[in-house]
Parts: sequence; C-alpha cells; structure tokens
Amino acid sequence: MQAGKSFMEVSRAQTRRKRLRTLPVFIIGVLLIVLSVVALFSLSGKAVRFDSAYDKGDDLSAFFFAPLAEGQQYSPLQSLWLALARYRVWPAVAGLLFIAAYVVLNRELLYSQKVAPYVFVAPFIITFLVFFLYPLISTVLMSFQSITGSGTSWIGWKNYQDMFSNKNFYTAVENSLIYMVLTCALLIPFPLLFAYMLNSKSMLFAGSFKTISFMPVLCSVVVAGIVFRMMFSELPGALMNQVLTLFGGEPIAWLKYNRWTAMFAMVLLCCWRWTGMNILYYMAGLKSIPGELYEAAEIDGAGAVQKFLHVGWPLLKPTTIYVLTISIYAGLSMFTESLMIFGTNNSPKNYGLTIVGYLYRYGFEKVDKFGFASAVGLVLLAGAMIITVAQLYITGTIGRRKEA
Repeated sequence: MQAGKSFMEVSRAQTRRKRLRTLPVFIIGVLLIVLSVVALFSLSGKAVRFDSAYDKGDDLSAFFFAPLAEGQQYSPLQSLWLALARYRVWPAVAGLLFIAAYVVLNRELLYSQKVAPYVFVAPFIITFLVFFLYPLISTVLMSFQSITGSGTSWIGWKNYQDMFSNKNFYTAVENSLIYMVLTCALLIPFPLLFAYMLNSKSMLFAGSFKTISFMPVLCSVVVAGIVFRMMFSELPGALMNQVLTLFGGEPIAWLKYNRWTAMFAMVLLCCWRWTGMNILYYMAGLKSIPGELYEAAEIDGAGAVQKFLHVGWPLLKPTTIYVLTISIYAGLSMFTESLMIFGTNNSPKNYGLTIVGYLYRYGFEKVDKFGFASAVGLVLLAGAMIITVAQLYITGTIGRRKEA
C-alpha cells in the first residue's frame, strides 16, 4: 500500500516538473496570440487600408507613429511593430501551434477532469471574443472617429451630436418603437390563444392547422415582402384595395397614404410570418404542464376558461417572458421587411424608416459616414438592452429575490 502510494506521489511530482519545464512554451503561445489581438485592435477598423499602404511603402503616419522626415527611417522596434500589425495573423497561428505543442508534451492534460471544462467552454469563449467583443470594441472606437477613404481621425462626440440633432433619427426611433409595441401586443396573446386551442383534445384537424400556421416561417422574407408589396399596391386591383372596396371604401395608396397604413402593412407581414413560430413556443410550454393539474382543477369545478387563467397562463410565464424578449429584439432590429415592402430604404416621408434602416442608410448608402453609423448602432444596442432589462425586472425575472 505504501509502495503504491509512493509511486503515485513520484509520478505526480514528475508530471508537475514536466509541466513546469514546458510552461514557457505555453506562455510564448499565449503572448503571441495576445500580441496578434492587440495589433488587430490597434488598427480599429482600418486594417485593409493599412495593409495596402504597408505593401506599397506609403506613409503610415495615418495609422501609427509620427510622419517621417526626409531620409529618416523607423526604429527597429517601430519596424517590428509595423510588421506585426501587417502580418498579425501569423503570430496568432504560431501561438496556437505553441499551445498545441504544450498539450502534446503533456498528453495527460487531455484526460484531466480539471482541464476538460475549459476545453468544452473554449469554443464559446473564442466565438464570443471574435464575433461579439471585438466588433463591439471596434464599433465603440469608430463611433468617435471620422472614417474616410483618405484616413481616420478622432472627432470626439461629434457623431453623437449630429445624430441627436437629426430629425430623421427620431423618426426612425419612433417607427421602430411603434412597430415593436404593436408586434408584441399581437404576437403574444393570439399565438397563446391559438396554441391553447390546438392543444385541446377536442380540436379537430389540429395537425393540419399546426402545419399551415408554421408554413409562413419557412418562407423567405424577401419573397414575402415582394408579395405584400403587391398586396398593398395603390392599384385598384390590389388585394387590400379590393378588400377595402368590398366594405364600401375607396382604393388608396397604402404605402404612401399615411404612417399608419404603411405600419399596418409591416405589422401584418410580421404577424403572418411569426405567429406560427410563437404558437410552437407556446405549444412546447403547454406540453410541459402536467395533466394532473388540469384534472385537479376540473375536479374542483373549473371550466375551460378558469383552467386557462389559473393553471395554464401562470405556468406559461417563462415562455411568455422568452417570447416577449425575442419580440422586443426583433421589433427593434426590423429592417428587411420594410426594405422589401417599400422596395427601397428611402420610403415615402420615411414611413418605413427604422433605426436599423437609418444605420444602413449612413453606413452603406452614404460615403464616409461609417463612424456615424457606428454611433447609431451603439445607441440601438443601448436602447435594446435598457428595454429588455426593464422588461425582465418588471416581470420579476431579475432584480427580485425569491422568497424561501
């Protein structure tokens, strides 16, 4: 017993010594990756222009360091940094190879229960850093810059001042908020009611109705937007004008008549597409409610409405909060539906202009306004976070301690 214990202790000691000897390999790999990331962040959205200027031997003072005098050259450290910024991918690749070499030299790490959780979490962390944190930090930096074809310059809060002094910005925010409120008000109660009906044992052809309600989700928003544009056309033969004439009205230009007729078209498209998805969410929530609760309520004399109000609805609160959260996000981020219905991002009197459309207008349709668009994106992010957190607090999901 003592011999076995001694052997285990010796083995552990040898393993620790081997890890310490090979630890510099791991540290070098981490440092190389950190240097590569720092070099990438230091370019703050101007990597393509820097690469082109570096390859052509042009002046790099717009990116790093002060302009060189005639005949002057960069110091060795400056030259090394410029080379690192230009070939920033290779240090990261080399760093990964060093880390892989460290793992190969210490193969027991592959079977370590302490290391395994970090290995499984690593893909998420890498994805988060590359596709969320880096773009977010770059957007914050660009929102304080004027980004043009000739270079980048810091302008402080000017982008935000210009944004808050532009009346089209407030129009876009107002349209997005109205759209969000209307879609949330329609895409929560009606899918809940339909799901409760479809979940009932007395519902005939429930499977067919489920299939029909979910089919719009599979339809492309581009195709749906074009179809709805024709439905709401100003021609007398358009579907909605025929419906209007059927009730004694006169044909109108739905997308140009006023804000509310244009908003009606966009909201109707949203409800047509996503009602089936929300029904699916609520169906999953209803399936998770034990049938014994309904049976107990029925024994106590509860009717269908009472069972829904006192059993189904309270237990569907988590599902409702989830649907409300994604509906808020979808409402504030709506863009493609408006673009397809109006056929352009410049809708009549900005009836279809949303905050994402406003961002797209200045980020991609106009020249040298990318910094301004970054400021708009950050305001949208902040607004969505504030509304979502407020909603989660009001519904009791966060900020309130549960009673023991």
